[in-house]
Amino acid sequence: MNARTARRKRIIRVRSVEHQLAEANLARANGELANLVELAKRLETLRVDLAMAKGAVAGRALNSVGELAMRLDIAQENLTTPLSNASARRDQMGVLAQSAMVREESAVRLYERSRRSAEQEMERRSDANRPHRRRTMSLRLIEGGEA
Repeated sequence: MNARTARRKRIIRVRSVEHQLAEANLARANGELANLVELAKRLETLRVDLAMAKGAVAGRALNSVGELAMRLDIAQENLTTPLSNASARRDQMGVLAQSAMVREESAVRLYERSRRSAEQEMERRSDANRPHRRRTMSLRLIEGGEA
């Protein structure tokens, strides 16, 4: 392995680590977004399940149900910005992971090309150092049909 091939192999290792890191960041961003979406669904479920009792209701109960509904609405409104930020972050991490994968694949292709070139060069040099043998074709004359 020559210096160029060794350098490209090191580059592959670096690109591979970069790609793994980008994939981990993407997975983390996906997890954060999934958590926020799940939280939004739970808030929505709580808000829907919050129903007024039929018939006579005490004023305090009515007041506390109304206050709880208001707090759930405020929490749901306050969750829209983090949801959009998490979605944007996930998209950004997806782009970074894709570009890291492309750089890693490019480094692998360069390494393979360099390795093949080095092998061809070694073969050419070994052929050049091989002693020359004359290859003469000996012709036997066939006389009378006998060999």
